[in-house]
Amino acid sequence: LVEAGLIDEARLRHVRRYARHNGVCLARAAVEQGGIAEEVLAATLAARLRLGRVDLARESVDEDVVREVPHDLAEARRLLPLGIDRSGTRRVMRVAMADPLDFDATEEIEMSTGCTVEPVVARVGEIGDAVSRYYRGVITKMIPRRPVFGSALPTGTPAAKPPDPTTQPHHNVADEAAPELALRA
Repeated sequence: LVEAGLIDEARLRHVRRYARHNGVCLARAAVEQGGIAEEVLAATLAARLRLGRVDLARESVDEDVVREVPHDLAEARRLLPLGIDRSGTRRVMRVAMADPLDFDATEEIEMSTGCTVEPVVARVGEIGDAVSRYYRGVITKMIPRRPVFGSALPTGTPAAKPPDPTTQPHHNVADEAAPELALRA
C-alpha cells in the first residue's frame, strides 16, 4: 500500500494499531481509518499479489462451506468461504478476502477445516454485505458443554494428571448423583 502511494508510513502504523486493537483485518482498518477507497484497495491488492478478483454479487457461494468458517471470524476478518475443490488428494477452500495477507485468519481456517486456503480478493463492504446475507440463520460456532457437576477446578488450581484408566474401578454417575443430575447426564 505504501509502494502504491495509497498510504504513508505514519498512517499505516495508525491503521495497524487500530486493526490489532479491534481484531479486524488490515484491509478493513485501511478503509475505515486510512481513508483508502474500497475499489482502489481491492484492485491494488489483486494486481500486486497476482490474485483473482471476485464480484460477490455474481459469484456462487456454497452454503455448506459457509458453515465451515465461524461467523465471528468471517465478520471481523472480512472473508467469505466460496467453495471447496475436492478433486485431487487435498481439499482446497476458495475464500474471498479483503486482506489476502491476513495469515492468522488463513491459518485458523486451515487448522479448523483441514483445507488449504486459496484466497481471492473482494471489496471490504461487499464481503461485509455477503457475510450478513449468507450467515443469516447459520450456526457455525461450537457451543461448549456445561461442565459435569463437581468437575470444575477453582481458579488458579493446576489441573492434575488424569489417572490411568486401567487402574481405576468402574464408576457410574447414577450411583451418587441426585435424580435431576442423573437425568441431565
